[in-house]
Amino acid sequence: MSITEHGISIGINRVNEFFFMKIKINGTLTHEDYERMIPIFKSSIEGVTEPDIRVLIDATEFNGWELRAAWDDFKFGMEFRQSFSKVAIVGTSTVEKYAVKIGSWFVNGEMKFFKSLDNAYEWLNKEEVTPITPVQKDLHARKEDIRDDLESLFESNLKIVDWNVPEPDDQDASEIIVNILEEKLKEIKADVKDGKYK
Repeated sequence: MSITEHGISIGINRVNEFFFMKIKINGTLTHEDYERMIPIFKSSIEGVTEPDIRVLIDATEFNGWELRAAWDDFKFGMEFRQSFSKVAIVGTSTVEKYAVKIGSWFVNGEMKFFKSLDNAYEWLNKEEVTPITPVQKDLHARKEDIRDDLESLFESNLKIVDWNVPEPDDQDASEIIVNILEEKLKEIKADVKDGKYK
């Protein structure tokens, strides 16, 4: 009989004004894994009012949840949604990307997916302005999507050059497209400053 490793390990440290929590999840999580982890978490932040917790979730060896454990995960997120200011999930598949998108609906703080532990640590330690208004929260949560959209616009225009021009100079084309985008962004910035979108 083979033994399949699964479970949640958790470590919490205080760093300046915030708590830093590292969670390592292995295998397929069970209800019993949450029954062990949640009391440890609760006792770690007991007595702390308005905790600022930054979480690193190492999901590189994560295979999913049993049905009851998925419900435990949802309840945990709902109960402590006010406690987490930043959550970085490190994983190797698109499953974790979807977990970030879904999790951001239930956690008040910011959630982000990374493929590298180093990048996740760097982001968690960055001091950033916390979004306050609903508009700030929405745009802050979609920041990477907006950046990705802009990059896609650049790449699609570069492809069009490749289709339209025989043997194009991609470096030259890239620079021209960047200049066009920068020119338009300057126009938009001026329009915003003049109150065009009020």
